[in-house]
Amino acid sequence: MTPVLRVVPSETDPARGRLIRERLGGPDYAAFFRAVRMRLESPGGAAARTVTLRGLSEAARRAVADLYGWPTVPEERARASLAKLDAALRQSAVAAGVVEVVEAVGGPLVDHRAQREVAVRREEEVWTRAAGHPGLEARPELRVWIEELRARGLLRRVARAMNVDPGLLLRQAFDVVARIPARGIPLSVLAAECTGDAHALDPGRPLATLVLGMAARLAGWPQVPSGATARRRLWAEVGVLCDPLSAQVLVLGLRPTGDGRLARQLRESAEGGEPRRVTLRELADVRLSVAPGTAVFICENPVVVVASADRVGPRCAALVCTEGIPSTAALHLLRSIAKAGAALFFHADFDWPGLRIGSLLAAQLAATPWRFMARDYHAALGLLASEAVPLKGPTVRPVWDPELGASMSAAGRAVFEEHVIDSLLVDVAH
Repeated sequence: MTPVLRVVPSETDPARGRLIRERLGGPDYAAFFRAVRMRLESPGGAAARTVTLRGLSEAARRAVADLYGWPTVPEERARASLAKLDAALRQSAVAAGVVEVVEAVGGPLVDHRAQREVAVRREEEVWTRAAGHPGLEARPELRVWIEELRARGLLRRVARAMNVDPGLLLRQAFDVVARIPARGIPLSVLAAECTGDAHALDPGRPLATLVLGMAARLAGWPQVPSGATARRRLWAEVGVLCDPLSAQVLVLGLRPTGDGRLARQLRESAEGGEPRRVTLRELADVRLSVAPGTAVFICENPVVVVASADRVGPRCAALVCTEGIPSTAALHLLRSIAKAGAALFFHADFDWPGLRIGSLLAAQLAATPWRFMARDYHAALGLLASEAVPLKGPTVRPVWDPELGASMSAAGRAVFEEHVIDSLLVDVAH
């Protein structure tokens, strides 16, 4: 039986290394020894017995025949014994085995299998540390995000493409995600505070690629946006500012007190029954006020505002639309009028993102649910067609009504604001 060639890294004497390169480092041998290297470095290379030769020039094939002592030049495709090559090289003027020769002419052999095993172990360590992050218990949606990152291999691909350490990248992503939804922090400040690099969350950076996926989940977006405008909007929806114009809030029927320009414009829009978008830039240096006890209704979907403008018009009560996760502009406006004594009432879709919105409004603004209890969900189920949309994503336990979360889990169906819009309009009509 032909002996198995042992692939063990060699320690070549410098003088012998020079001799090997002088005798076997020429162009006629280059393609042959590249083929031998690839065979030795391939899976199972430690037990390699033969190497397949293909595509060698005639000069290269003659050189191979000389090494082996063959009487004829091999065909363009041939198979050669590595053990016989090893023996021939040891009996030649270089007096070195095949491994020593290959390393002398092309550098040390690489154990790709060992490298893969090390990479797998390191990746397992990264995910093990991630699973123990203290923020996971309070944020179950983070665990789903982690599972998606791992299943899709996104962390590995991004880290490899950007040549960054995956463990560090994931830790930084946790640090950022733990702070969103935020309360109007500039993107560069968030990046600097979490990583020390103010540009770490700029478009195209690896950290931004990971974190935007979680931001999209929190905001209920079906996918991460590719365009610059949509990305700014997504950041704004989770309370991170790219600029003071990208954060907006949609309002109808809001009648602030005072003679300021924005207050006057909002009253004019309310009297005309027209919706108005307000940017964070407009709100930045203004503290809007309303008459104490003013009821302000908060909805999630713009369709409620459109229907209210069409069917209620100038008679519409104050209505603020979050358009998903409340933007920094929405939170700024709502805090301002809440401090003035407004009574805030919130409604959203009966789905898990909608309950997260409600939880945020209840926690940060002490807002009261508006037709957003378990009894309202049961009543709304009767309005659904047979092709109801199933609930998706991690469950949410609403603090204002635990029975609501349990009822939704049991029914497994989402109810959107479009389905209950008639009842909502009853409340906003003066």
